[in-house]
Amino acid sequence: WRITYDSRSYFPDIDDPEGRLTFVQADFCDLESTSYAIKEICRNKIFDIVINNAGVLSPPRLRLTGNGFEYTFQVNFLSHLLASEIVIRNSDPALPLIAAATVSMVYIIGDKDLDIHLINSNYNSLRAYSNSKLYLALMCSWLPELYPEHDLKCFAFDPGIFSSEIYRMQHRWFSKLYRIASPFMKSPVRAADEYARVIESGRIINGAVYKSCKSVGVIPEINPEASRDFRNKCHDLIQPYL
Repeated sequence: WRITYDSRSYFPDIDDPEGRLTFVQADFCDLESTSYAIKEICRNKIFDIVINNAGVLSPPRLRLTGNGFEYTFQVNFLSHLLASEIVIRNSDPALPLIAAATVSMVYIIGDKDLDIHLINSNYNSLRAYSNSKLYLALMCSWLPELYPEHDLKCFAFDPGIFSSEIYRMQHRWFSKLYRIASPFMKSPVRAADEYARVIESGRIINGAVYKSCKSVGVIPEINPEASRDFRNKCHDLIQPYL
């Protein structure tokens, strides 16, 4: 499950002359693998910032993970919830911790009823992707409520459309079109710089969705009872791996 890479030998293009970076492989399609990898890191590291950034565009057809969940639901959201909670539980409550989640502009069209039973029914790839990003945005308001004793700031960030390999599970024609359009998109470096500016601003609002360090997007308006019920159901799913 776990492979640790020395940055100088495995990633020669990364500017890390002193070899201070460590890479740990975790398979977000496997909750046990994710749990093992994050717990191993927590044994020797103290987190200041956690950025939940792994993600895929939903596959064209329904695909389940080994844990039996719709692929996007687990990779884009549930494994992030698991990883974040493991980090928080292994952190000193007195030390400040920032937890961020990368969302997308389509989070605003996610299903507001938050019915977990809809995950594997009536599959639609856009719906699955939008829902996963809405759940990530909501996670940023859940975590401070779940761990009030921690000095925790949690926010979501919408970087807009930028060049990446998020297309890798799509049809071949879509992948070709994406690669053609990629040079005209925002660069990953610019998106990361905007992300960093929010973190460095010192003005983080828990549960907010930022578009830049000066722009706060729409904060999802969800029925509080429905949100708590959905949160509890998701927490029950990851409980065996915490």
